[in-house]
Amino acid sequence: MNKRNFFVMGFAAFVCSVILTQTCFAGNIRQIKQRMKQRLPVIVKMKHQGIIGENSSGYLEFVTNRKINVNVVKEENKDRKMVYSMIASQQGVSIQKVENLRALQIVRKAGKGDYLKRKNGTWYRK
Repeated sequence: MNKRNFFVMGFAAFVCSVILTQTCFAGNIRQIKQRMKQRLPVIVKMKHQGIIGENSSGYLEFVTNRKINVNVVKEENKDRKMVYSMIASQQGVSIQKVENLRALQIVRKAGKGDYLKRKNGTWYRK
């Protein structure tokens, strides 16, 4: 096999892997988005009740010792971490950078009365 054919085959394999990765990424995102959408009403209710809030890394956390729907919070955080990881990989940045940027977005979008956690570990209501 000459160098040109080797290059063409290598490039074709690269393109196929990029397409496959993007297809898998899109499929995963759709599944994650659907799961998050299904959990949203429970999360919103728990936020309004002051049971959970958003921490300074873009994840849900229990505000008090009252812990209900623990699996909902756990699964939501798991999906958020997967999304943050995918974004970090796609953008070539650390997951911590994505988490911090998302936390800032969450703070800006938080509703009145939502609990938010500062980096120093203290909770406050917006």
